[in-house]
Amino acid sequence: MQPVRVTLEPLQIEGASLTTAATLEHPDGRRERLWWRLPLEWRDAVTPWADPFVVGFLFPMMSWGRDVMVEGTVSPSLLANLEQYMAMWRAWRPECYQPVKIFAREETESPPPAEPGQTIMPFSCGVDSSFTLYRHCRGLVGRRTRRIAAAMVMHGFDIWLDQDNARSMYDGLLTGARAMVGSQGVPCLSVSSNFHDLPTVWGDSFATHLVSGLRLLAGRFGAALLANDVAYPRMGVVWGSHPICNLFLGSRHFQVIDDGGEASRCEKLPLLAEWPEAMRHLRVCYANPGSHANCCRCEKCIRTMLSFRAMGVNLPQAFAHDVDIRRIRRTRFHNEFNVGHWAEFIRGAEQRGFGSSDWVQAARTAIRHNQRRWWWRRCKRAVLPARGARRESQGGGEN
Repeated sequence: MQPVRVTLEPLQIEGASLTTAATLEHPDGRRERLWWRLPLEWRDAVTPWADPFVVGFLFPMMSWGRDVMVEGTVSPSLLANLEQYMAMWRAWRPECYQPVKIFAREETESPPPAEPGQTIMPFSCGVDSSFTLYRHCRGLVGRRTRRIAAAMVMHGFDIWLDQDNARSMYDGLLTGARAMVGSQGVPCLSVSSNFHDLPTVWGDSFATHLVSGLRLLAGRFGAALLANDVAYPRMGVVWGSHPICNLFLGSRHFQVIDDGGEASRCEKLPLLAEWPEAMRHLRVCYANPGSHANCCRCEKCIRTMLSFRAMGVNLPQAFAHDVDIRRIRRTRFHNEFNVGHWAEFIRGAEQRGFGSSDWVQAARTAIRHNQRRWWWRRCKRAVLPARGARRESQGGGEN
């Protein structure tokens, strides 16, 4: 059986930007291309190893389920870690993913960076990445404190390249990010990528999106911090960035560290309240078409605003207006995973004596309404196929 092939393209320089890319080609002719574009001034940090693209293509590889040949050099420690990573995803999503054997023309460890101890992290102006950056820059993590030497802001991650007004949205996000990370003395690195064009379920694969970009700069950095998405009490949740498997996206000379899982999103907010730039530029919203600003209407905005309230913190300037009781009650959740987030801030509110307040009651109502909606949807899915089968048995299946 012919393998899938990964082929690196020569670096391309255009003006002040550098593009690095690779292709993934299936024997049946399917072909995917992944590219990253970054400022030319970072060229000395870009690794010639194929490691970033092996990580970036990992979920399409597992979906296709064929052996992979990488036409380039790959770190053997990364390949060993990815075997464990793929085993986890097969256990979680056996209907979608199968571990594959990955070979390379050359297996050699990428060299350690010239200056040890430098760490890079992705930054989105969100709660999790802001918490991670601020507490490490303030030296609040004890012996775990890392020296963050760059924060990468990715165009094509939460603001997709083909969204309406994408360039303006990203520029607004980047302005806020530069203000935030600059206040902590950290350089802000702007990059872009077409990762969303790959055939992946992004909710499963987005950590590979992040690490693919971060690993590009393994020539200068020896570790990456990923802000935790799944707090330790909720580790049973299957999610694209997970403390159990994120470390297996690393290698001997490029460590991937999941950070902040000991704190829930609510528990992160009082620390962020000490950071004026975060209160002005925090961004949590994905539902505001054509704008990088928080809409103050979607589930994530409402949940975040209520979490600040539950922790006794005034509404940040990043939210133009507060939410009323009616909108809280009518909030529509995207999935059942969000129930845990709402239950979390409700517990925080109860601990601070807000349990009987009208807004907490409204939040409980929102949870009940969404759970009832999901229950009714499941009932319809169960009933409708049976109804169709009964009609067919009665001769009503054809016109």
